Order: sequence, then structure tokens, then C-alpha cells
Amino acid sequence: MFGTMINAITAPGETFEIIVKEFNLKQALMPIALLMGLAVVSGFVLQDLIADMQWEQIEKSIEGNAQISEEQKDEILSNQYDRVYSGTGMSAIFTYVSMAISWPMRIAFWSLFAMLTANLFLGGGGKFGQIFTLSAFAYMPSVIEYIIKTPIQYLSDNMMIFTGLGALGIGEQGDFINSFLAGLDIFAFWRVFLMAVGIGIIYNKTTKTSLTVMTGLWIFGLVVFAGIGAAVSGMFG
Repeated sequence: MFGTMINAITAPGETFEIIVKEFNLKQALMPIALLMGLAVVSGFVLQDLIADMQWEQIEKSIEGNAQISEEQKDEILSNQYDRVYSGTGMSAIFTYVSMAISWPMRIAFWSLFAMLTANLFLGGGGKFGQIFTLSAFAYMPSVIEYIIKTPIQYLSDNMMIFTGLGALGIGEQGDFINSFLAGLDIFAFWRVFLMAVGIGIIYNKTTKTSLTVMTGLWIFGLVVFAGIGAAVSGMFG
């Protein structure tokens, strides 16, 4: 199975053909478990940086809310500070669990929309289980992303390490353009490309055709989530 995960990166065409022909939903468990484990390890290593970032966001949101009195702000901030920096108890457990389960949820949602989009634009009737399994292996570049980014973030004491157009620093954090450009990331495109290879095999299309469709879905998703993020930031910031 570890060989399959490596081959999904080094030889995606041959690997995804085997996965499709010998389809078994249980195959998705190992890459997902690896991603969940790395999420917890990375979260533990970067816990202080994550806490600082969470506190900055909370402080900005509360201080910028004109509907809350100064006395209430002080009380809320005091309670939130203790929660964010406690590092123990149910709050810490919830943080690590949420980091871990975000991966299967993320892969499941991407698989669902990839299936719906491919069925619409490529024809055929791809099954969710097949596409979910392919997605799990298509997310293997995230393993490399963790291995590269986590040490850099820890050593630089900076969570905001970009491997794409987010490095341009255009716009304020939370703005639409800033969030959109941050999503245009080399590892994200790598995942989209691997997904396109697998989709092309399932739907019997060329990689170029399936890549066009998957890239369109990816860009559409970035626009939607960047828009939602900017709206929320405008409401609370």
C-alpha cells in the first residue's frame, strides 16, 4: 500500500489504472490515515503558532465589533485567551480531532463535486466510491507539503508560508483577492492534476480534457470560498 501511495505521485497513470481495475474502497483508508496522522503531528509541532494565529483572529473580531461594550469585550477576550492558550483538556483534544477529521471530510466533498462535475461535462456515470478512492491517492502531494512546510513554519516562527501566488502578498488577509491567490498553490494544482489523471481513466477521456474540467472546478471552488471568506471577514472584521 505504501508503494501504491508513492507510485500515485511518481507514476499516476499506471497506478490509477490499477486502482480503477482492482477497485476496493478500503484502499482509501491508508492514505487518509496517513494524512490524518500528519495533521495531528504538524498541529502538535506548530501548536504555539496556531494558538497565536487563532488569538489574533479572535482579538480582531471582538475588538472590531461595535455592538459589544468594552466591559464585555474584556470578559470575552479573557475567557477566549484561556481557552486558546490552555493547551490541555477538551479544547486541545477537540483541536487535534478537528485537524484529523478535516481530511476525510475534505476528500469526501471534493470527490462528490468532482463526480458531479465529471458526470455533467465528461458524460458517463462515475461512482462516488471509485472517485473517493482516487481522491485519497490524489491528495498524496499534501504529504510532501507537510514534510516541507512544517519544519519551515516551525523554524521561521511563521504560519503564513506560501508555495504559490499567495507569496505575492496582494491585498489584506481575509480579502477576496488575497484568499483567491493564496489558493493558487503548486501543491493544490498537483492534487488537481493527479485527480485529472484518474478521472480521465474512469471516464475514458484524455488527461488534457479531464484536467480542463477539474481545473475549472478547482478555480470555481476558490472563487466561492474566497468570496465567502471575504464576506465573513467583512461582517466580523
